Amino acid sequence: MLRKDKFVPGEYYHIYNRTIFNIPEFKNVKNAEKLSQAFLIANSTKSSDAFSFLRNNKNAKIEDVIEIIEKGEKLVDVLCYTIMPDHYHLLLRERKESGISNFIHKCNISVAKYINIKNERSGPLFESLFKAKHISTNEYLVHLSVYIHLNPLDFLAEKSWRKNQLKNWDQVKVKLIKYPWSSLKAFIEDFKDPKLSGTDILTEQFKKRKDYTEFLQEWSEESSDILNNIMID
Repeated sequence: MLRKDKFVPGEYYHIYNRTIFNIPEFKNVKNAEKLSQAFLIANSTKSSDAFSFLRNNKNAKIEDVIEIIEKGEKLVDVLCYTIMPDHYHLLLRERKESGISNFIHKCNISVAKYINIKNERSGPLFESLFKAKHISTNEYLVHLSVYIHLNPLDFLAEKSWRKNQLKNWDQVKVKLIKYPWSSLKAFIEDFKDPKLSGTDILTEQFKKRKDYTEFLQEWSEESSDILNNIMID
């Protein structure tokens, strides 16, 4: 299936991909870890070399892999991400022509091969065509980053947060920060996530890290009118 609109270098996009039949493959820690790793390794013109190195070196260190991918060029900027049990969200900026399509293809193939071999099965893991939405304004860009980071509330709290019915924010905030398959920690703590690049366009709009945290809370309490314009699932 061909995509109607082509991705444009320099532009920002919300990418969303769901597993076939909503199978919660990423409840499994190893599977989520593999997809998270793919977000790092697939983002390079040298990713084939890096994946090959991993396959042939069981005791490979992540530092060795990073050294390989840094010899190539990035395909995209990954501004933020969240891995959910049966889908994932990415906020991407295309850096090279066809960068997003190539990046997502390599991520999906990598994790699908891993899960298929482990489960002794074959066939695709994800729906045939990932969803994408162009981000046309700065306001949309900032709000989307918050929506992506709040997504784990669907199971860390309740989906009622989407209707502004979230309770016990302080407890929820701790759970969000501890959630390992999200880029949130890099936004509100002194934590470097090697998968991320280009995040300055977001973080520089907040004077302090706590300002982003406060915006998360405000957004979770007032977001229902904005959600319909952001969601692509």
